[in-house]
Amino acid sequence: MNQTPLTIFLSPHFDDIALSCGAIAARLSRMGSRSISIVVFAAPAPEGVDLSPFALGMHAQWERDAGASLQAINEIRRGEEQAAARLLGLELVWLDFADAPYRIASDGHFLYASDAELFGTVAREERSLLVPRIADKIRAVVEGAGGRGPVRVFAPLGVGHHVDHQLTFWAARRLGPRFGTLFYEDYPYAGRQGALEARLTEIGLPAQPLVTPVSDLVGVKIASIARYKSQLGVLFGSDAEMPAAVRAYFQSVATSTGAPDGEYAERVWRLPPVYSLG
Repeated sequence: MNQTPLTIFLSPHFDDIALSCGAIAARLSRMGSRSISIVVFAAPAPEGVDLSPFALGMHAQWERDAGASLQAINEIRRGEEQAAARLLGLELVWLDFADAPYRIASDGHFLYASDAELFGTVAREERSLLVPRIADKIRAVVEGAGGRGPVRVFAPLGVGHHVDHQLTFWAARRLGPRFGTLFYEDYPYAGRQGALEARLTEIGLPAQPLVTPVSDLVGVKIASIARYKSQLGVLFGSDAEMPAAVRAYFQSVATSTGAPDGEYAERVWRLPPVYSLG
């Protein structure tokens, strides 16, 4: 008996799959693939710990944009993720790693307490400790799902340099030859002038683009992104500005391949596997 193909989408946060490759996810689920989205940094803020002013400011904006203040922001964001996943045909798994602004160094200071730190260099202790733990948890999810043989994985390329996206990228690179990993363009960071090219240069490996036409599913993609009310102001300025911004970027991906105006596409990248490097 043929087993249903297993696809893993690695989402650093509660929105990255819908934003970056939501139409691909919807396409695969409609084709019969069992698709699981693993949200890596899904744990709530630690109890009994005073948050940094930076984290408190993020919470305030998310709660204001979501139109809710009585419900914990982590619960709000999980609800948004569940609503989007239903549209995209994704099963959800939460990992127990905390979002970057909540994480504390061994000496007690917050590791990422500003935008410069959040989109900067990953703390050395985190790269050595968190990356293998994340990779192990991903493998455990696959084993728990009964995955046998090759597994298709979509992971962030790390465009924009968010530290959680970098950590997830490195974890995906550790998964090994059983996992056929493709790397999606982290949107909306990839929409910034030169950001994609800068990330590809930084990685320093031959990268092969793979473009998937998604014109028939761009409406589903936009509808799934609209579920993240708490994030639309931060990412797009307002919920009203989101659809046009999404259409403009993913139309530019399509036209880069010679497609006519009015077509849409999502793009992922294939990198040489780690085990083949000298």
